[in-house]
Amino acid sequence: MGKTYFNLVDQLNFNGEAIKIKGNAKQELNKTVTKEEKIWIPGNYNSTYQSMLASQPQVYKAESMNGISTEVYLSVINSSPQVGKINIEMNDNGKCVVGFSTSLNKVTTGAPNKKAKEKNNYEEIIVSGLQAEGRFIYQFIEAALHDINVRIKKGTKPDHITWLVYYSELLYKIGGNDNQHFKETAKNLGIKIQLIKKNDELINYINFKSIYGKSEGRKKNKISYMSVFGHGQTPLYTGGAENQLSFGYEMNKYSKTGENLESILNFKQSDIDRLLSEAFDNGNMETYFYTCNAGTADKNGLRFAQLWADKTIGISHAFQNARSNYIFINSTMDEINAAFNLPGGMPDPAVSDYINGLKEISKEKAEKIARYITGEKGAETVGEIFDTSEEWKEKQSRKIDRERLDKAGKKYGYADKGSLQYPMVNNRGDDWKIIVGTWGEPRGFLTYTYTVTGIMDICSSKI
Repeated sequence: MGKTYFNLVDQLNFNGEAIKIKGNAKQELNKTVTKEEKIWIPGNYNSTYQSMLASQPQVYKAESMNGISTEVYLSVINSSPQVGKINIEMNDNGKCVVGFSTSLNKVTTGAPNKKAKEKNNYEEIIVSGLQAEGRFIYQFIEAALHDINVRIKKGTKPDHITWLVYYSELLYKIGGNDNQHFKETAKNLGIKIQLIKKNDELINYINFKSIYGKSEGRKKNKISYMSVFGHGQTPLYTGGAENQLSFGYEMNKYSKTGENLESILNFKQSDIDRLLSEAFDNGNMETYFYTCNAGTADKNGLRFAQLWADKTIGISHAFQNARSNYIFINSTMDEINAAFNLPGGMPDPAVSDYINGLKEISKEKAEKIARYITGEKGAETVGEIFDTSEEWKEKQSRKIDRERLDKAGKKYGYADKGSLQYPMVNNRGDDWKIIVGTWGEPRGFLTYTYTVTGIMDICSSKI
C-alpha cells in the first residue's frame, strides 16, 4: 500500500500555510504515489473515509472557523500528531472531492500570525462589461457598483477591491467624460479601478496584477473573490464561437475599420487555460457570474463555470440553462419580492414598484384633502398611512443621482451607489429554446464546486 503526502488547506490555518499530511488508506490504493503534493478542497460529500495522520499538532475540535480563542484550544493541543478523518467521495465524473465534515482541523500553536496574513493580502475583483445593446449603457456599471457597496457593507476593506471596467471610446463617447467619471466614483468609494480595453489585459491583470504582463504583484496579492457583470453567450443557443463572457457583445457595429472588436474583447472558455491557478486564493476563491449561460454546457458537455472553478480551485456561481435578466435591477422588491418580464413591448411590472407608486399618488391626494379639512397636522397624520418604502425612497434618490452634472456640464448617467438589485434568472418564455434543448437538466443560478483532478490514486473504488 502506497503512502502519499498532501497539503491540507483549511480555513482554520491562521497563517495561511498548507501543512503536510500523510495519508494511509484503509483499502488498497490503485496506485502508489510518493512525494506528490495535492490540495484538499472541501465539498459537500461525506461517504468514503480516509485516515489521515497530521505531521504537526492538531486541535481536537473546533466549533467555529471564526473567533477561535487560542488560550482555550491550547489545552487540547498535543506535542505529537493526532489521527483525524477526512471524508472523500468519488463523483460521477470519476473524480474525488473532500467533504466539509472533518475532525482534522489544524490550528498553529501560539497566537495567530497576523503578519503572515497581512503579507498574503487578498484582492476582490468586480468586472463591468460593455453594454452596446440596450437602452441603458450603464447597466453593467450600476450592477457592479451595487455589488461593490454590498461587499463593503459586509466588511471588505475598500482598498482591497479593484473595479475592472471594460472601456471603449466608441461606446462611452456618447456619455462624454465617462472614464473620468468612473475614476471619480472609485475614488469616492475608496476602491481601486483599472480600465480594460482588450481581453489580454484582463488575463494579464488576473495573472500578474498588471495589464501589461509579467509582474510580481500577484504573488503577494491573491484574488479571493470575483464578480462579473456583462453579456454571456453559448453557441448552442445564443451565438458566439464558444461559451464565453461576451464583454464586447454587439461592439462590431461600432467598428469603423471592419475590425472584429468582439473577438478582441470577449473572454472565451478556452481562455481559462491561460489563467494561472496560483493567482487565486486556492480553496477560498469564490466567483459570481452574472452573465447569461455561464453554467450552460457546450456541445462537449463542458460548462464555463465548472472549468473556472477547477482553474481557480474554488467555487463559482452562474446561470445554468438560463439568461441573466437585468430588467429589474433598479426595481423595488421590499414590499413584495416579485416581478414579471412580459413578452413583446408590454411593460414589465415589479409588484413593489406598483404598490409604492400607488401609495405615492394616494398620499398626495389624501394629504391635500386632510390639509383642507384639518390643517397641516392632519395632513401629516394621513400621509404616514400612505408612506412609501425605504427602498422606493432610495430609488428616487438614485434617479436624481443619475442626472447630476460634472464641472464641464456632462451628465454622469449612473448612480454612484449602483443598482438596487442583482440580476435575476430570465423568464421561461424568453428562454424557451434553451429550456427545450436542456430538458430535464437543472435551471437557475447554480453553484459549481472545484473537484480534485487526478485524485484517483487515493480512492480505491467507486461508491
